[in-house]
Amino acid sequence: MNQSEPHPTPLDLSALLALYLFWGGAYLANKLAIATIDPFIMLAIRLGSSGLLLFALLRLLGWTLPRGREVLGSWLVGQLLLVGGMGAVVYSQQWVSSSLAAVIVSTMPLWNAFFGRFLGRRTRAAEWAGMALGLVGVYLLAGEPDLKLDPRALLVFAGPVSWAFGSAISPRVPQAPGPMSSAIHMMGAGLSFAAIALLAGARWQTPSATSLAALAYLILLAGVVSYSAYLHLLSRPLRPALVTSFAYVNPLVALALGVGFAGERLTGAGMAGVVLIVLGVGLVVGGRRG
Repeated sequence: MNQSEPHPTPLDLSALLALYLFWGGAYLANKLAIATIDPFIMLAIRLGSSGLLLFALLRLLGWTLPRGREVLGSWLVGQLLLVGGMGAVVYSQQWVSSSLAAVIVSTMPLWNAFFGRFLGRRTRAAEWAGMALGLVGVYLLAGEPDLKLDPRALLVFAGPVSWAFGSAISPRVPQAPGPMSSAIHMMGAGLSFAAIALLAGARWQTPSATSLAALAYLILLAGVVSYSAYLHLLSRPLRPALVTSFAYVNPLVALALGVGFAGERLTGAGMAGVVLIVLGVGLVVGGRRG
């Protein structure tokens, strides 16, 4: 490790563990939530509630209101991470299994490396090799039956691209400090999804108890806790390999949950794609060391 980079603190490691477990479980929770709740309505409730809860807590703790420029910057990054990134994935989960969606989202560090190249960061040979492996893996996953049932399922591939771009520009955009930025991200995205739901003519129907339980999980654990943990890690001078390691742990957690509790399966080619993507992501995040 470079001497200028600090060792992870217990708080850093706790934040990583939250991302591993709670975001890994979010894919199955999304699938269960949208089973009886329209995706756009679910996202409006999930993100709006998470953002408001976090904002109220921060105000009670004495956090000051951010300046206008910080609000605008936080809103912009939140639109890329949540509306473009999360929204595309959750919407596509109407046709895509939770495990397959998680694996496709795990390509995020590959796209992050791609955007980083154009933002002035040197790209190492291992990163190029990782991106190549990951793209082959994506090609294999594109043959999965889920992605052939409905053309709209292909929108899942747009999610990690938007999330990676938002992550890449996040350090360069003036934002509200710490978790206050998380609150603005989620409140802004919640409003956007409410508007999208209205424009799309989405209707509220009585949800099942399972969908409501999944929504509560998404609001509290995958929302307030995990999203704040991610922004905490982005703000720390830690190795990118460590910060982005959740991207190849999450699909393994999601695969285990999808296979174990939802009876999901991938074809042999799909499993090969999983292996290539995990190897590719490992090369990319490992190639940033030094």
